[in-house]
Amino acid sequence: MPKSKFLIEAAVSFAAGILIASKFNIPDNFLYLAGGFFVLQFGFGYMVGNRTVMLLAILLIVAGLGALRLNAIRVPNEYSNLMNSKQEFHGYIVQDPDIRTDKQYLTFQPDGSHQQLLLSEPLSQEYFYGDEVLVYGKITQAQSDPSFDYQAYLQRFNIYGLITYPKTLIISGNKQNKIYYQLYRIKHAFTDRLALLFNEPQNSLLLGILIGAKKTLPPDIITDFSNTGTSHIIAISGYNITILIAGLAFLVHLLGRRKAFWVTLAVIFSFVIVTGASSSVVRAAIMGSLFLTGRTLGRQYHITASLFFAGLIMLIFNPLILTVDVGFQLSFAATLGIVYFLPPLEKLTASWGEWLGTKSILLVTMAAITATLPFLVYNFGVLSLISPIVNILVLPTVPITMLLGFLSAAPFVGPGLAYICNFLLLYILKTIHFFGNLPYGHLPMQVPPWFFAAMIAGVFFLYQIVRYLAENAAGS
Repeated sequence: MPKSKFLIEAAVSFAAGILIASKFNIPDNFLYLAGGFFVLQFGFGYMVGNRTVMLLAILLIVAGLGALRLNAIRVPNEYSNLMNSKQEFHGYIVQDPDIRTDKQYLTFQPDGSHQQLLLSEPLSQEYFYGDEVLVYGKITQAQSDPSFDYQAYLQRFNIYGLITYPKTLIISGNKQNKIYYQLYRIKHAFTDRLALLFNEPQNSLLLGILIGAKKTLPPDIITDFSNTGTSHIIAISGYNITILIAGLAFLVHLLGRRKAFWVTLAVIFSFVIVTGASSSVVRAAIMGSLFLTGRTLGRQYHITASLFFAGLIMLIFNPLILTVDVGFQLSFAATLGIVYFLPPLEKLTASWGEWLGTKSILLVTMAAITATLPFLVYNFGVLSLISPIVNILVLPTVPITMLLGFLSAAPFVGPGLAYICNFLLLYILKTIHFFGNLPYGHLPMQVPPWFFAAMIAGVFFLYQIVRYLAENAAGS
């Protein structure tokens, strides 16, 4: 069996173990017992020379390891005895403040605790990563509802309690990781510069496109992006990493292949930190690093194996993201859709003409939308009927907007480039708003879990049909 195929099967098995353990409470002792049985199964397969039995045993052991990893990360809430009581804590701000339209959220690490608290603070007070603070306020539990498990969502970030508008005293600053501190300073200098050059909501849209900082966009604009199936534009993703790697390709000629490799890796992971290490960016960073490593060592790059390897690494570090992180689900589904659906779609449309890249954009969009449709409908309850059209109209302007947006922070030429970039941002906003408010452009759809599973099966069946048609078209 090729190593890449075994890696994919192992990653799927590990994820299956996590998924099963998330639905059923499986004791560790049972998993140990089952693991021992599968070891015996492997030994039996080895003795009789049956590789299928050996492979099945290995994959079942890997699935058990996935379940054990999830059990290991499920820990009691350290603040359970303090809920709904006022407490005083000394600790540190351990993430860049999350700025919203009316408030800011601070990730707070109290002394002596392994778990973190989320503080809601007014915008009037300025905080920064690494601030040493004294906090006094009432701890509450995150409230979930049938449509959104807010408690599980926060726990994937190691956050186990909330304090709303506490009394917070800043004691001193710059008390955490020095590298993170400097990267966040660069980020804030960049965003402050753009704030001087762009009005709202253009500035928030540009920050969403460049670094995923979309949360200061007004709710009605966020809704327009959701209704038109273009939310990926303002969600930092693998596309940004791809642009970053392509933009740094010139370093090979200036520094040589090996030095350029290390510089590019440093830039990629700095970008991951600055943008908040969302699942889609981490996934793209791992895949991009594997691509760069393969190119530097002269090895062939296998995109599917790279994708599943990235997923395996991410799930090992944090298995909670599999079921509660919609960004993780959409990122992997979209990439799988492009990897599997795009080649047969290109064969079927080989006779089509290409006009300003619209064919490529349409095919990539359709491949990604088809694969992510079950997750979008299930998690957001919206089916966009006009997404392909809007993506064709908007996506060609995004790379230019990104380039002009980054260069707008440059001295001397920045204001002029910002002036041009502003027109592109207005075009995106106007287009999204127009189509987002068309009657019947999107349909609300609330689907139960069984229908979600049926949609996934439908996507797989559709892929088999598309591949069959492409193979027949190529043979005729």
